[in-house]
Amino acid sequence: MGLTLMATAQAASFDCAKAQSKAEHLICDNQKISELDTRLAQNYQDVLSKTNEEQKQRVIADQKHWLTFTRNACENETCLKHAYWSRQAALETYFEPRAPLYKKEADKAAAIKHVLTTAPLYPRYDTPFCRQVFDDLKQMKGIRFVDPIVQTQSYEDPALDPWKKQCQSAPPFNFSYQCSRNIIPADADDVLDGCNASYGLPPFKLYELPPEGASGEKRYIFYADDAYGPMNRDFRKPSLGGGFAGFQQVNIARCLSLRGNHWERGGKKSSWNGMLADAGQGERNGKNYNSIIEYNNQYYFLVLHEVRDNYWLNIEPTAFNIHPIVCRWSPVKQ
Repeated sequence: MGLTLMATAQAASFDCAKAQSKAEHLICDNQKISELDTRLAQNYQDVLSKTNEEQKQRVIADQKHWLTFTRNACENETCLKHAYWSRQAALETYFEPRAPLYKKEADKAAAIKHVLTTAPLYPRYDTPFCRQVFDDLKQMKGIRFVDPIVQTQSYEDPALDPWKKQCQSAPPFNFSYQCSRNIIPADADDVLDGCNASYGLPPFKLYELPPEGASGEKRYIFYADDAYGPMNRDFRKPSLGGGFAGFQQVNIARCLSLRGNHWERGGKKSSWNGMLADAGQGERNGKNYNSIIEYNNQYYFLVLHEVRDNYWLNIEPTAFNIHPIVCRWSPVKQ
């Protein structure tokens, strides 16, 4: 039964003589994966020992969902590594402060307007467009906030299942990586062997945007509020802010391989997602101002985060096929 019942450990957290699924056999036959399984079992028990009854029931439900729909869907070692590292990131950061979810994204418009009209923010690129959008944001003039089709505080929320089901064996939507300049990964295994792997933290949001250009395909943007990593480095302890957090484009219709087509932005490449707008390493202070807005019939990322009592603001188009007008404001005069 695996981690939910916490059977007597053998090569893993369960009795390998009773392994049934392909995933369980892979765990028992691979020392590295077996060690990840044992560690996750310890993380799980540690979280349960510190939760109240309501929290405990949510953690148990997430763990059961993870076992059935994430771990046991794996048919290879790489998939299992993603499954364990993603869940490990969730459990090891379970008690960290989380930003709230809004019933409607427009509910935070007043708070954003207050920040922009009171905080010292100076343009990094003083262009007519950037001046205009900043003035309009301060008045919330012509700004429409886009509501996500799914928002949740857990990557194992069943509400995400319809969108994840076609890519169960692919890297999760909340995965990101960073490679050294001299490393060009050839496939998904190379990514985990040679690059730093991190996993996004809640709140998570999935947005659906109209097709871009002549593709005819709707665009899906996945948002993670923070990142935890690297998870695949024994010599480096994972930490908050240890990876990409923000908006990423994901392909719901087909799971691309690293050898196939990829999106490229800012020198970052990915097969299953396109890194778009980085939320930066803001403070986990219970705020969540990052949004997708519609302005002048175009969609933009609005990234507003606080670092040591200072605010930083970026406005960046969501589309790849238009000129990348990026507006940035910082608390420092240029």
